Amino acid sequence: MIHITMKKYFFTITLIFVTALYTSSCTDLFGGFFEDDEAVLQKDIDKYFTQEQQDKANTAKDASYITKEEKKVIFYCNLARLDGKAYMNAMLGDLQNSDDYYVRSLVETLDTIKDLPMLYPNEQLCKAAEAHANDMGATGDFTHDSSDGTPYNKRIAKYYKGKYTSENLAGGSNEAYFIVNLLLIDQYTPSYGHRKNILSKKFSRIGVAIRDHAFYTYICVQDFSDDAGDKK
Repeated sequence: MIHITMKKYFFTITLIFVTALYTSSCTDLFGGFFEDDEAVLQKDIDKYFTQEQQDKANTAKDASYITKEEKKVIFYCNLARLDGKAYMNAMLGDLQNSDDYYVRSLVETLDTIKDLPMLYPNEQLCKAAEAHANDMGATGDFTHDSSDGTPYNKRIAKYYKGKYTSENLAGGSNEAYFIVNLLLIDQYTPSYGHRKNILSKKFSRIGVAIRDHAFYTYICVQDFSDDAGDKK
């Protein structure tokens, strides 16, 4: 199973990544994510989520302005919001008995998650995420501020005027499975800010962009908001 590979390498990768010494892509160290692996993962999803639940979570299905992998980022986030315990079983089953503090924390958190509002892709938020991903990709930076010093909330507001906004960044992989699960486990982030963003009741809109990065090989930006911007 693909989960075994992730279990073997996950914590080393996260430590290197957070200490900004990460110079190889997650794909290289994880050994890649091939079609057969994806088929196995889908079987696990089918085991724990009904087709009706999967259809509900697949809010980005018809979003023509994002890639297949970006759609998967939204899909996996929504599965976690729909049923946290089922998500843990389907996506991270091999880690359930881990004694790592952050993994145990995630298990406890996901046990409480059930039927949160789905995240719907928003084209303007995707443009905001894309702009920042391209900016960081060119400069090699890894920060929520734009290269011209603009804070993330003001940057997002140029594209979408939500009442509540936030942002996640994940470097090193262009594969949705690793992106979402690295952010959910949120190792060495005591505030669990990335996890909280993905699982926050406040957010119902999301923009996602995965782009090349000069230092981390790939960068993923997730921009979150409520639906207030829909009315403006």
